[in-house]
Amino acid sequence: MSARMKPILGMWATLMLLSVAMTFLDQEGMSKVAEPIFGMWPSMIIIWLVVALFFDWVIQSTGMRVIQAAIVLALAGVLTLTGEWMFEGLALSRFLFEAVVALVYWVLAATVYGKLSR
Repeated sequence: MSARMKPILGMWATLMLLSVAMTFLDQEGMSKVAEPIFGMWPSMIIIWLVVALFFDWVIQSTGMRVIQAAIVLALAGVLTLTGEWMFEGLALSRFLFEAVVALVYWVLAATVYGKLSR
């Protein structure tokens, strides 16, 4: 586990940096977020760490390449957004924006994970 700590923390740091950037770039989306239980940033720290650990588990248990796993997980997330788009009336442009952002988050974080795991 200690050998995998560097890629896990690198992925976590990438996700945190992307989240900080998105708070400034997407004011509309961030204004619709309900107040998390632990506050916005402590919750982000926790959830992105869980996501990085989950990604590491997926890579270790399936043997998939990092980008392949990232795309599969991103598409799974986009499929859950499809329900929100269809049933809750999310605007198509907002849906497409969130789908692209999810794909970018996963691919960039997986790239960092892959580079640091070599």
